[in-house]
Amino acid sequence: MKHISMKKLASLSAAAAMTLTASAVAETADSALVQGGALNLRQTPSLSAKVLGQFPTGTMVEIIQAGDEWHQVEVNGKEGYMMARYLNTAENAQTATVRTNSGIGLNLREAPGMKAAILTSVKNGEKVTVLQKGREWCRVSANGQEGFMSSAYLRFGAQPSAAGGKVALVNNPKDTQVLNLRQSPSLDAKVIDYYRNGDKVVILSAGSTWHKVQTEEGKIGYMMAKFLKVTDEAATVKPFQAKVINVNGGSYVNFRKAASLSAGIIDRIDVGASVTVTEHGTDWCKVVIDGQEGYMSTWFLKW
Repeated sequence: MKHISMKKLASLSAAAAMTLTASAVAETADSALVQGGALNLRQTPSLSAKVLGQFPTGTMVEIIQAGDEWHQVEVNGKEGYMMARYLNTAENAQTATVRTNSGIGLNLREAPGMKAAILTSVKNGEKVTVLQKGREWCRVSANGQEGFMSSAYLRFGAQPSAAGGKVALVNNPKDTQVLNLRQSPSLDAKVIDYYRNGDKVVILSAGSTWHKVQTEEGKIGYMMAKFLKVTDEAATVKPFQAKVINVNGGSYVNFRKAASLSAGIIDRIDVGASVTVTEHGTDWCKVVIDGQEGYMSTWFLKW
C-alpha cells in the first residue's frame, strides 16, 4: 500500500472543528477512524507493547500498512500500531438515512467542519453510503460525490426504532429476577429502580442494546433491549420535560402545527429551551410550549 503522508492534516479529528483542502480529502482513502472508545497506539503489534499514545473515538489516522489484527498507522505525527477491529475503514461502508428537521436537507461538506464548503445537499429520508463513521462527522458518498456529513443527522442500518412509542413488558429469563432501570445506557450507570416480569414500560427511543423507556410511574431511564418484549399496544406517554437541541450548530428548532416538514411553523424555539412532551413518536413528538400544542422532531429533543 502506498504511504501517503497526512502530517499536514495535523491530528485530524472528527470531533474537532477543522479545515481540509480538496486534495487532502482525497487522501482519506488510506485512513480510518477510531471507534469504540479510547484506542492505544502501540510501539509494536502486541498488547504488551509500549503505549505511545491514546486516541478517542472519531480520531482519524493514516493506515501505513493494513493487517488482519493490527494496522500500522500514523496519527498526530506518531507511527505505531493499532488493533484493526477498533478502526473503521472505508471497507466497513454501511448505509445510513438522512434525518433532518427542515425541508432543506443535510449538507455534504468538503471537510468535517461547519465552515467547510458545501458540495451538495441530500433530502430528508434519502440514503447515503457511510465510508467512515465518527462521533461528530462521517465520511460519506452521496449523489456521486464524497465528503463529510454531521453524524447527528444520520440514522444507521435497520434500526429497531419501529419499537419507539410502543409498550414493552419486562421479560427476565426467570421470574425471580429483576430488570434495572439505569440513568444512562451502560452497565456501570446508576440504577434508578428495579422491575419484575410483566411490568409495563413505554419505549421512548429504541436501540440495538438499550431502549430508553418511561415506566408506569413516569420515571425515565434505560433498560437492556433483550430483556424487554415489545407489544403491539399503543403507548400513552405521561407528560415529561425535554430540552431542545440542535447539534448541527443551529440556534433554533421549528415548532410546527402538524407532524410534517411541510406543516406550518408556529414558532422557532431556541436551543436549550424546555418543552413538555405529551405524545412520543419515532420521528415526531407532540409538545406543549407556553400552553400551545404543536409538534417537534423527536431527533431534536433530549431528555
